[in-house]
Amino acid sequence: MSVVFMKKLEKEPATYEQGFTALTGGVNTKVQDWVLSHLPKSSEVLEFGPGPGTLAIKMAQQGHVVTAIEKDLAMLKQARANRDIVQDTSVQVNFQWGEIMSLDPGRFKYDAVVSTFVLSELRPLEQQVFLRKAWMGLKVGGTLLIADEFVPRGAWKAGFKLKRWWYKRKMRRLASGITHPLEWFAKYPAAIGFKLISEDSWRHGAIKAMGFEKVAAPSQADAGFYRPPPRAFKGIHARLRAWRCLLSGQVDHVAIEPGIYASGNPGPDSPVLVTANYDYTYIKVINDLARKNVDAWVLCVDSRGINVWCAARGGDFGNKQLLEAVQATGIAAITKTTVLILPQLSAGGIEAPKLPKNTPAFPFTTRYGPVWSKDLPAYLAEHPAKKPEEWKVARFTLQHRLVAGLTHFTFSARKIFGLPSLLIMVGALLLWAFSTTTYATGILKFVAELWLSMAIVNFLLLGVVFPAVSFTRKFIVKGLVLGTLNLVAVGLVLWLFQPFPSLPPLITWNTAFHFWIGFFSTMSFSGYSMDTSPREIAGEYVRFQVLNIAFLILSIVLSILGLLLA
Repeated sequence: MSVVFMKKLEKEPATYEQGFTALTGGVNTKVQDWVLSHLPKSSEVLEFGPGPGTLAIKMAQQGHVVTAIEKDLAMLKQARANRDIVQDTSVQVNFQWGEIMSLDPGRFKYDAVVSTFVLSELRPLEQQVFLRKAWMGLKVGGTLLIADEFVPRGAWKAGFKLKRWWYKRKMRRLASGITHPLEWFAKYPAAIGFKLISEDSWRHGAIKAMGFEKVAAPSQADAGFYRPPPRAFKGIHARLRAWRCLLSGQVDHVAIEPGIYASGNPGPDSPVLVTANYDYTYIKVINDLARKNVDAWVLCVDSRGINVWCAARGGDFGNKQLLEAVQATGIAAITKTTVLILPQLSAGGIEAPKLPKNTPAFPFTTRYGPVWSKDLPAYLAEHPAKKPEEWKVARFTLQHRLVAGLTHFTFSARKIFGLPSLLIMVGALLLWAFSTTTYATGILKFVAELWLSMAIVNFLLLGVVFPAVSFTRKFIVKGLVLGTLNLVAVGLVLWLFQPFPSLPPLITWNTAFHFWIGFFSTMSFSGYSMDTSPREIAGEYVRFQVLNIAFLILSIVLSILGLLLA
């Protein structure tokens, strides 16, 4: 079972309950029965995310007084309509609009807090905020009941991952959002102030219900905060994690737990550095600080495991993520500093003028540090009123370009060329086995040329020659130039490896294909280069799509003709 269709179902409030029951195979009704059986008698209940109100109404019918908070206005309207259908004046359920980050549940008011199939729609730091607000709203000894989708353990995990992969593909086609199984949630409750008292599961642990008791002294005024455990940044394991990020082509969002980490032994007067929760970024930042023995707090916002530059440009490193990190982690309680030092490259996502000013939720001002983490120790030591130019400009050096070229090569292999190449080679081997070898040889030669072309584009042209096209910011123009250079480079390499070379075979049936690979790869490389802006790319993309499709069709047609006429 997977609840990734919940987003789609939420668009149809009137039929949500029936659709969700069908999707879960009836497990959702079992969850409702479980919640009803674990509620203290005659409770005052706060439910977060009631959807169409089915469980809230059932709880009220059992004699509980229910306040249900829903952020979806259409779903809220449906819940109120469902309540009004019930002809029972004793049913006490109040449906209200609200969302978790702005919700004020009151202090020590409720006997129970309930949430089913909602937490998987929240980000990890939002889940921590939910737990803290539930703790604040509960009376001492009160009950928290949650149910949601978890990743099952053991052999069932592989099947679960496969199902979710298929659902994600389907949801992309439907242009709908997905939910996320609770990966780190089990670590949060104890740190925040809850004790697990009951648990049940269905579908081999893919769906769990958990009951917690609020643990606190009567005079305790606030919930605790969760802090992720220290994470290795040196040694073989850290190196392997870093290489995994590079060799995955950044297709995988390699996330670490968002939250507060420490460099050295920071104290109340130590600086607070903000960065992404991308594993490679964490390793690089902490290593650069450790080399100079810098004591600092490192606040990793939830960028979904994406690096700072890409996350800021894609809406995953902005005001929302910064505010939720400050609220969820309690960073203000462990430091006297009033300044958060942001990465320079997060400026594309953070809108500093729109951040709250001098509020309890955000008692900080912000300042942009250097572009590269290697300059952080000097920046923290000198506190310059004005940063030197080399700390402000992201210079795309040869080393950076080669690393980016490697990452882009693995991205292209995984997402674009890998599977088609494999299928083409299987077809060639079948031809070799059951028919003539002429076509099979030509097909295999074409695949070899394709990968040679990719290697030349990524490591030579984008890695080494890229500064030569700095005369323009337009990536379509860069692509036309580097596409032409690619077909020349591939032709020269093929000529050098001929047993009896004559003239360089610059014009072949596959020439257009090599040009297209250079053109497409250059445009795709734009996100790595920091040589453009999202607005410029958006302006070019419509024309790029037309040219890209035209060049691709032409290259495929000519390559097939070359194979048939060989």
